[in-house]
Amino acid sequence: MFGLFKTKYIVLEQFSKVLRCSKSSRSRRRRYFIIGCISIALPAVASAGFFIVKYSILHDSNFRTVTEAISIDKHKQHKNHEEIGENETKDDKKQTKFFKKVKVNLGTQVGVHVPASLVGFLPLNDPHILVLLTQSKDHAKRMNAVQTLGTIHYWTDETYKMVKEACDSRTLVGLARTQEVDGRFFTPFPTPDKELCVGDLESELKGLLSSLPKDGFSRCLEYFTSQALIEGDIEDEQGGYWSFGGPGVDFAKTVNRGPEERVEIVCLQALISHSDVRQHCLEMVKMGVLPLLQQTYQKRKYSIVMRRQIARILGNLSVHEEVHPEIIKGGWVSQLHKWSKSSDLQLSLHASKALANLDRDDGVFLYHSGVYLLHPTQRSKDRVMADLVFVHGLLGGPFKTWRQQDRNVVDKNEMSDIQESVRNGTYTFCWPKDWLAEDVPFVRILSVEYDTNLSTWNANCPYETEKRSLLRRAAELQEKLKAAGVGSRPIIWVTHSMGGLLVKELLHQNNLRSDCSDIVRNTSGIIFYSTPHRGSALANISNRGSRIFSPTVEVQELGQDSLALRTLHNNFKQIVSENRIKVLSFGETVKQPVGYKRIKVFIVPPESSDPGIGEFHPLSTTHLNVCKPWDRNSELYLLTVKFIKHCILLDPLTRIMKAGNAAVRR
Repeated sequence: MFGLFKTKYIVLEQFSKVLRCSKSSRSRRRRYFIIGCISIALPAVASAGFFIVKYSILHDSNFRTVTEAISIDKHKQHKNHEEIGENETKDDKKQTKFFKKVKVNLGTQVGVHVPASLVGFLPLNDPHILVLLTQSKDHAKRMNAVQTLGTIHYWTDETYKMVKEACDSRTLVGLARTQEVDGRFFTPFPTPDKELCVGDLESELKGLLSSLPKDGFSRCLEYFTSQALIEGDIEDEQGGYWSFGGPGVDFAKTVNRGPEERVEIVCLQALISHSDVRQHCLEMVKMGVLPLLQQTYQKRKYSIVMRRQIARILGNLSVHEEVHPEIIKGGWVSQLHKWSKSSDLQLSLHASKALANLDRDDGVFLYHSGVYLLHPTQRSKDRVMADLVFVHGLLGGPFKTWRQQDRNVVDKNEMSDIQESVRNGTYTFCWPKDWLAEDVPFVRILSVEYDTNLSTWNANCPYETEKRSLLRRAAELQEKLKAAGVGSRPIIWVTHSMGGLLVKELLHQNNLRSDCSDIVRNTSGIIFYSTPHRGSALANISNRGSRIFSPTVEVQELGQDSLALRTLHNNFKQIVSENRIKVLSFGETVKQPVGYKRIKVFIVPPESSDPGIGEFHPLSTTHLNVCKPWDRNSELYLLTVKFIKHCILLDPLTRIMKAGNAAVRR
């Protein structure tokens, strides 16, 4: 056995010499080769005691079979262990310490000298070396090390704990965005102190809202906050006033207290509005919004609505890099990773957006409020060839417009079939995320969100109506998309109804900015699902009953044959012609039931949904279902996939032709 330790020590000593040799070697190729060989041999050295003896036995002529050799080896080890005293234990500790030092030296050598392309192929699965590589100054090596960590599922709990404690925040966020990562890398979401949970949650939320800065408030932000503060009852010691933005809001004693959870939901909704303002985000974090959200989650963890709201606030806060340390320190990374795997579409997209914003090592793009990353939500080595941007229409949204077509339920048996199809994955609530990401690889898929209403009576905010115009919405959306990197690669827009008009206005504005027209230059194609290029009959009906119906700005802009829409369409056709943008359009041919009386009307008749350029396909479906394929074999979906692939494949040729046109114009 002493011979074994001697052999082990000799092997380790030789490793140390080789490392020194690699340091002093003048040839870079020779140095890389030496270090690569050491890396490949490292697993064998890690258990040198057993494998060296096993190697000797297998090559000893005195033994006939491998089984006998292993059994004799184990017997010798057991017998010698009983004979060895304290001196050998000390020697073993020294050798273990020396061996760890060799591994650290090796990790340093690999991190400094071995090219990133080679590191990805080396069999490095030692936790110490991987942790060292995650802290390398080389970006590619860091990314490869985190990717390797995410594929390991066979370590002991103690090893995962050791790695978890050694990883920095950058590595932790990267692991949270790695596919199929082992959950043992993450610390369970902390439980707030009991002292924090003693106070009234409603009062804490309202106290935070009333303490936020009162300068530079928009009328809608003031409206949302006031609505939250007047929900429920107010104690006498608060003086009957919650001071907010000037004169306090006087609370009548006749105001009935609503359900406790409803009041908290309204307060969180107000915080969501505040989280759109940078200065308010920083102040909210300073005043302890993160522990308060933690307390809210622990109290209402079974409320899906409140979980969505919390994730949405975190997504908005994560846009600002200054608050990243506080979010990570609060333990939110592990919870966001868990939520990103949720079957609830809203919760998973909010959480995925927050993690993408926190992951500054994977890119420089930021996803602001109203911009959602559908794919890829995790780190990926695949090269992105194009951006697909989905823009919903009037009364739509990123969480409901792009679902699979609804099934008509006649009896309970059919209802159970629908529920079963949802469970087994044959029904999707977001076909761009679940279908298109598989059928059209190497693309990034984004979806945008903006608030719309038919009537001002049910608008979320009755003020600032000027911000609801196409002009203002397009300008705001353009800035958010540029922050997300839209315009840096080919773009294909997928729009429904009013969303098509919004994209046309955005392209027109971008085309006027000679210093910043990347979005127009990189637009390869546009898909219109029943876009009212010449207006909508429904808008005319609403406008005729304006005194009763009180139509919103967005509805008024959809009037049939309006001068604004004609001008917008003429500008769009010029942009398409100059930039060789491909267009695919679909129109409805079935009337849509509307209103409580279910009156059937054409929301957008075919003569309005046909832009007069590109391909046009009338479909036997209603306005709401024209963007919802029945399945992956439906005509609507197959034509959409074909068009997107066509745009991506022909984009290089289109760029050359665009450059030629630009040269001719000059």
